[in-house]
Amino acid sequence: MSKFNIIKLDAIGSTNDWLKDKFFNGNCSDGDVIWVMNQTAGKGQRSKVWTSEACKNLTFSMFKHFPTLPTNQSFLINCAVTLGIVKALEKFGIPKLKIKWPNDILSANKKIGGVLIENFIKGNEFNGTIIGVGINVNQESFDDLPYASSMILEAHTNFDLNQVLVEVLNMLSNYIEILNKLGGMNLLSDFEKNMYKKGELSEFKSGEEIFEGKIIGVSKEGSILIEKSPTEILRYANGEIEMIY
Repeated sequence: MSKFNIIKLDAIGSTNDWLKDKFFNGNCSDGDVIWVMNQTAGKGQRSKVWTSEACKNLTFSMFKHFPTLPTNQSFLINCAVTLGIVKALEKFGIPKLKIKWPNDILSANKKIGGVLIENFIKGNEFNGTIIGVGINVNQESFDDLPYASSMILEAHTNFDLNQVLVEVLNMLSNYIEILNKLGGMNLLSDFEKNMYKKGELSEFKSGEEIFEGKIIGVSKEGSILIEKSPTEILRYANGEIEMIY
């Protein structure tokens, strides 16, 4: 835990926004972590809201530098973070963990965690990255969210939030070190091995079109690759396609 400077607060709007303000004021250091017990305006992908019951879930954001990573390989940050979370949750006995492209953490087909990564690029280099993490830990009710779940619902035991944070940060540190030192070697293939519904016939929606296809992997840039037929492989960026499940 010495690699992180953890700031714990009772309640704020968004941990990503809090760190972003700190960054724009020139006050962020590599390894800064803001952990909040009650996030009142959590952010998800594409302006979606991340709702979380106070004092029952893990919501934090981390500031990191990636000095040697080419900006066109930013998806490897997503790979490192999602894989780190999966490996951490495995240690707590959470079953059937998968990554639903690009950044949702599922257990037994239900979402228990998500990641929001915001990169700040200057020229051809990363100036800083904010990694937001939300994990449903001890929340037992999710109104109007039929595909949401939590660690307590999947493992049938209560968890200590501090212990979960420590394990998640340790695994994130390990995977980020792989990314920084080895240039993300094997991270993309490991991500593909942990992808939800990879190789299975699934239903997708793109615009007004609904079609069936098989996920066969992801590109180096992070686009999902879907085999619509033996002779047609489609490529979609984040936000261009939705899996129906």
